[in-house]
Amino acid sequence: MTLNRNPDNFFAETEQVAFHPGHLVPGIDFSNDPLLQGRLFSYTDTQISRLGGPNFHEIPINRPVCPYHNFQRDGMHRQDIDTNPAAHSPNSLNDNWPRETAPASGGFESYQERVDGHKIRQRSNSFLEFYSQPRLFWLSQTPAEQRHIVDAFSFELGKLSRPYIRERVIDLLTRVDIDLAGQVAANLGYKLSEDALNTPPPKAVNGLTRDPTLSLYASGVGVVKGRQVGLLLSEGVNAAEVLEILQALSAAGVHAKLLAAHGGQVTASDGSTLPVDATFDGAPSVSVDAVIVPNGNIDALLLNGAAKHYILEAYKHLKVIGLSGDAIRFKLSLGLTDRPEDGICEGSAAQGTLMQDFLDALKQHRVWSRIDGIAEVPA
Repeated sequence: MTLNRNPDNFFAETEQVAFHPGHLVPGIDFSNDPLLQGRLFSYTDTQISRLGGPNFHEIPINRPVCPYHNFQRDGMHRQDIDTNPAAHSPNSLNDNWPRETAPASGGFESYQERVDGHKIRQRSNSFLEFYSQPRLFWLSQTPAEQRHIVDAFSFELGKLSRPYIRERVIDLLTRVDIDLAGQVAANLGYKLSEDALNTPPPKAVNGLTRDPTLSLYASGVGVVKGRQVGLLLSEGVNAAEVLEILQALSAAGVHAKLLAAHGGQVTASDGSTLPVDATFDGAPSVSVDAVIVPNGNIDALLLNGAAKHYILEAYKHLKVIGLSGDAIRFKLSLGLTDRPEDGICEGSAAQGTLMQDFLDALKQHRVWSRIDGIAEVPA
């Protein structure tokens, strides 16, 4: 599997995917982990129930890319038409086909591992350590990611109707990290007890306290390919600006959405028409990774409440915003300062002074330096 694009159809390519830990290629084998051993057979039952029958492997997104045969026959939603009279091995009806492929010919073979021990109904002591790996994950996050984790715990626990359950969860968080628990407790109006503050941290995972590979942003290497950017258009928009923006985004592998107050098309400054992909309300800022406002007839956008809300919401969600030419007026209209600000890219797309800064900022995915000031933004 190569993850190189967004799905064209979320249901067909994501909701129907049938991952299964029991499906291996030669050279990989199973560990003795009891949780894994249980899932090796339970996932088949799960996919039968979830995807409506035993032939879930024939759904297009799950079909192997190379020819294959198995002993499975018939059942609900069968796609293949079998002509082989036998579905088992050994058989005398079809020269003993189908049959397993020998390891020498590329068939599966278990790793020749020596296993020695007693079978007992008892968990390993390592199963009793519940907090080491959560702590490793927490300490490996960037400050922005840690803030998101705190906000997520605070948001979900804030909806509980039983206060004592909140207290129990906060108590569990103290065993992961005191700072994490303290921030969540403060957001919910609780104060950590002396006992909680003196809770010793769990031991490191194999001596490891931090690992940047557990963070989405610690490496600092961002990729823009596959991102989506919304262009806010109005009648009379500068055609050269839009063309320059579209070419720069396409060259970087970024998908553009042309948005306007209405559907159909927009007439540009040179008389050409631009097809509208969606309206401001139909494709809100939460559905794109960043926003650009091309120059041209900015007055029309400044008088449109949906357009103003679009920019304001994108700003609150820490998204990169590109303002070309006269579109810089959006800053004052939305209460933003006139001074340069991280994630607000200004310049002229037609003159080539905007798009490189915009794409560089988009590599960071979000404008984390903005996070402390968004509480005042009414969106």
